[in-house]
Amino acid sequence: MKIAVTGGNGLVGNALVKALRAKRFDVIECNRQNCDITKADQVKKSIKGANIVVHCAATLDEHAADLFDVNVKGTENVLEAASENGVKQFIFLSSVAVFGKTSGLKNEETKPNPETRYERSKWEAEQKVLSYQEIFPVTIFRPAIIIGKTDYWNKIVKLIRKDFPLIGDGSNHWQLVSLENVVNAILFSVNNENCFEETFMLCDDEAMTLKELAEFIRTESGMNRPLKTVPLFLGKIIAFVNSYLKIVPLLDSAYLKRMIRDRYYSNKKIKSLGFEFKVSTKESLRRLMN
Repeated sequence: MKIAVTGGNGLVGNALVKALRAKRFDVIECNRQNCDITKADQVKKSIKGANIVVHCAATLDEHAADLFDVNVKGTENVLEAASENGVKQFIFLSSVAVFGKTSGLKNEETKPNPETRYERSKWEAEQKVLSYQEIFPVTIFRPAIIIGKTDYWNKIVKLIRKDFPLIGDGSNHWQLVSLENVVNAILFSVNNENCFEETFMLCDDEAMTLKELAEFIRTESGMNRPLKTVPLFLGKIIAFVNSYLKIVPLLDSAYLKRMIRDRYYSNKKIKSLGFEFKVSTKESLRRLMN
């Protein structure tokens, strides 16, 4: 069986390619060097001969000029190439970002409510994927923020270790998902008819709050000073100003909106099929910091 993976340079795509090859699958790695997903001809050429397509490629940058070109039009190009190729399954890596500012426990039945540019791009991409489910079986995953060795996480850990104050009281959930659990969920779904025409939430079993997350990283880093906080209204002003001055990494108005989201999810659906989230959030965070 030949499996094409887009986003082979990315966090999930790179780990997935390695895992598939370890299981002796024939893998087509589509990455930035050999496949620009905004170019339909390149995509068709790259995935030729694939039986299954796993679409991981995306841009996360809220301010990227090509955000919708990559996340929406790019997804459409991959879908069209998969259709012409007669694939047997299309697996799409979406995001819990589609829920936007919806609070409370969210599952697959919760209505999406995207607000920021990135959130809207992932929701629109999902709609593109669903429009092809009459042509081939589709499986959609909505992972929480993925724990992995990325520039994003490096910046978060550095800010916490530099004693940067928490904006707001940190009582909002920040439920995460370990990279290994995401990769294993995708492997679980490959050619699994129980996963056809389904959407699954991917999140670790622990549901830490943002404050608990910050305190855990501080404790693991040997910091024993009390965690500082600033009121949310002041944080919004700081984020707005920093959008222009760019003194503090990550902190701008769009990111602050995502940071204060109530990230609380249910993973019961995929677990009901027998899948297990074997790696804990704390274990993944410890690996990240070491």
